[in-house]
Amino acid sequence: MRSTIVEILAPQPSGWFKNRTSTAARGGCSQHGTPPCHEAIVASVVVANALSENIQLAVCQRGLDDLKKGQAGEHT
Repeated sequence: MRSTIVEILAPQPSGWFKNRTSTAARGGCSQHGTPPCHEAIVASVVVANALSENIQLAVCQRGLDDLKKGQAGEHT
């Protein structure tokens, strides 16, 4: 499902995330999980899709790049 980036922020503290037990709230990458993703979190991102609004993610650079590609309609 395609997501639309609503906002890109600096990495946020765990209390910012709605789901306090999520991978993002625990300091991991929402796109890749933890483990296997051991890359540094570079951004907190708010996305929306057809089923839900205001989804909060923490992403590494690779995850952020993937979100941007998806929003632009590019597929690998």
